[in-house]
Amino acid sequence: MRLLVIAGMSLISLISFLSGPSWCANAVLKVITDPEGATVVVDSGQTGITPCTLEVPEGKRSLQIKLRAYIAKNLQVEVSSLEPTEIKVKLIPIPTTRQESFFQYCWRRELESELPSGQMQ
Repeated sequence: MRLLVIAGMSLISLISFLSGPSWCANAVLKVITDPEGATVVVDSGQTGITPCTLEVPEGKRSLQIKLRAYIAKNLQVEVSSLEPTEIKVKLIPIPTTRQESFFQYCWRRELESELPSGQMQ
C-alpha cells in the first residue's frame, strides 16, 4: 500500500481524502439467476435480490448466491471499473426424497378426491 502525503494538507483533510469514495474505483456487477429472486451477498456485506446491479469495489470479489430450496453457490469474480461484469447462474434445486412435479401433485390430489372415503392408496 502506498501513501501519498500532500504538503500542507491537515490530518483531518488527509483522512477524509483517504476514506472518500473517489479513493477506491468502483465497478458495476450485474447478477442474473435462474430462477430469479435469489439473495446475492458480496464479500459478506453488500446484498441484492436477483436480477440486480450492484456497485462494488474494483478487484476480486467473493459472491454467495442463495435461494430457499436451492443449493447455494459460492463464486470468486474479478470486477473492473473499465467495463460492467455480468454473472449468470443457474441454481439447482435441493434434492428431496420424493420428487413430484406440480402437475403430478394436482393429478394425485384429483385421484384421491375421487376415491370413496377411507380408500387411500
